[in-house]
Amino acid sequence: MKLFNTITACLLLCAGLVSCEMKDELKGSGAGTSEVGYLNLGVAVNASQNSVVSRADNANDDGENVGVAVSADDFPVTITGVTDPSYSKEYESYAALKAENGGKVELPIGEYTVTAHSNAELEPQMATPYYEGTTPIKITAGVESSAEVKCTMKNMKIQLTYTANFLAKFESWDITINDGSDNILNFDETDKNPAAVYWMVAENVTEIKVAITATPMGGGQEVTESRLLSKPEGSNWAGSDALTIQMEENTSEDPTGIQGSGITINASVSFDEDSEDVPVTVKPGEGSSEEPEEPGTGGEEEEPEEPEIGPAPTLSGEYLTKTLNFNKSTDGTFPVLTIEMEVPNGIEDVIVTADSDNLVFKSMLASKEFGLTAGASLITNTTLAGLFPPPTSGADSYTFTLNETLGGMLTNFTGNHEFTVKVIDEASLSAEGTLNISITE
Repeated sequence: MKLFNTITACLLLCAGLVSCEMKDELKGSGAGTSEVGYLNLGVAVNASQNSVVSRADNANDDGENVGVAVSADDFPVTITGVTDPSYSKEYESYAALKAENGGKVELPIGEYTVTAHSNAELEPQMATPYYEGTTPIKITAGVESSAEVKCTMKNMKIQLTYTANFLAKFESWDITINDGSDNILNFDETDKNPAAVYWMVAENVTEIKVAITATPMGGGQEVTESRLLSKPEGSNWAGSDALTIQMEENTSEDPTGIQGSGITINASVSFDEDSEDVPVTVKPGEGSSEEPEEPGTGGEEEEPEEPEIGPAPTLSGEYLTKTLNFNKSTDGTFPVLTIEMEVPNGIEDVIVTADSDNLVFKSMLASKEFGLTAGASLITNTTLAGLFPPPTSGADSYTFTLNETLGGMLTNFTGNHEFTVKVIDEASLSAEGTLNISITE
């Protein structure tokens, strides 16, 4: 019995050592290497967005709006390993990074992601703009590399204004600005000169709803209006847009029927360094004094054009239809396995799911770091870049590769292993295939 316990303990120890060694190999060399290179890093805020943010707030002596440069000196900077995800280097500010060794950063050779952002926490509504940027870098032994992190604005500027005739007409009001999410902006008569708000607009929003209920001076019939605001050409609202909304009393009948009879809501947007503010498309919203016509009542209704959607993705590869049987003692070098993907509508994501009947290897696949037994994205999970070449979002093709290095690691674990790869395109069409591998000795 004592001999049995001793053998069992030795087997468990060997499995643990193999597991740790395998995990280190999967993560790459990175900070474990003695070879280093150097990074000269620049961090800057997108110049056009500086202008967009400040255009409505700053004017020169001739009345022309001018931009004010936003410094990135106080932006925290983080350098995170891709080759070795456990490696990271943080600076409390870009100024601190520049002050250290003249701004030259020494790093172990490998691939990294550099991130910089405003020295604040990004919140749904803020009094200041929030900037963030990320860029990949590669460090080569003994070489000075240069890179720049271009920080772009993540929240949208909303400036609400009132004309003199509006303030003279109404004694109280409630205004909401809504993108369909729970992040709603609220304004009322307690602040007649509201400061700009920097707002996290939801993704894929083409219309912003503005609603107002106002009570005239001395009481009287409440006025309720709402409008739907769209950018020119119907593009999505996004961070770096600067939307100005003006409330005005409507003193004359609006012949277009768009602005109703009580309040005129004007709007314009800035989203480019060189262009002037451009008008926003305004149409009645639900509850306004002029409701949109029902379909079919304003003449022949045009059929909306259906977006063109290409064919679903297709996969091809020698081992999609058969199992690779590999004897670690006699078969030599593990072959490179590939799956070719054609994605006419552009890649949205590639998901890899792995399984094994070798319990040691399966426990590694299921680890929080890799998450492969539950399925992991090759687009968002940067840890997996050391295992598989990452696909490019929007690309129309991709080669999934289970390379010689990973294959060589697999040979440490006898048993049956499978890697299922699913590609999803930007039209939500998908295709998947599985590589089956049997390791014997």
